[in-house]
Amino acid sequence: MELRDKIKRDIDSLNEDLLLEVEKYIKALKSESLKGKREFETLNLKGKFDDVDIRSLAYEQQDGSC
Repeated sequence: MELRDKIKRDIDSLNEDLLLEVEKYIKALKSESLKGKREFETLNLKGKFDDVDIRSLAYEQQDGSC
């Protein structure tokens, strides 16, 4: 329990602004452990780029514009 007590003492010494950040961090840790993994926001492009090598397409467009 030494670690828990040390963390509690450290939290007690923080100012109010930092406490809000700590609260957000703790909530994020809890939600990640419940989900098991992070979820990323994605765009639904309706399959437009599923079979396209985006990197080569970008370089082709870049070479043509120079």
